[in-house]
Amino acid sequence: MRRLLAPLLVAVIAGLSVWLYEGQPPKGPAVTAGSQTAPDAYMEGFTTRVLDAQGQLLYQLQATYMAHYADERRSELRQPQFIAYRPDGQRWTVVADSGQARDSNRQIMLNGRVTLQRQASDAAPVNLEIRTRDVTIVPADDYAETDQHTTIIRADATLETTGLQVHFREGRLQLLSQVKGIYAP
Repeated sequence: MRRLLAPLLVAVIAGLSVWLYEGQPPKGPAVTAGSQTAPDAYMEGFTTRVLDAQGQLLYQLQATYMAHYADERRSELRQPQFIAYRPDGQRWTVVADSGQARDSNRQIMLNGRVTLQRQASDAAPVNLEIRTRDVTIVPADDYAETDQHTTIIRADATLETTGLQVHFREGRLQLLSQVKGIYAP
């Protein structure tokens, strides 16, 4: 009897072990509410350059830190800098405190203090500095806009406006409302 009791006891313990093991939840990465909003990738010293069909540089986007969130199709940017290059030599540089790039950089939203600068060139011989907040850039359209208070500074004039549209390709500014200015030739 003792000879039968030992193997029977081992079989019962093995059966209970299998039964308990199968009742366990599956192992692997657990998806929780917090992990769904975690970045799937990040990078320090991030830079991307976009070229046209002829290989000419259209624009560059860089940041000290970039975190990408695939589930929301966006990237968070720290200290982003956007540079638009024009064939006529104009170069616009846009710097912000923080920002987001959405849908593979189709729309770039710069948050906080934003400075836009156009450096002098043959096509636009005067430096231009624009100080504002919360700017949205649409790189494919060579376009930026804000609805915030804006100060435009040139060597010979200072303008204040609420709302601004910048057309990088044409080097054209559209002042939207409440425009005031000082001109000193």
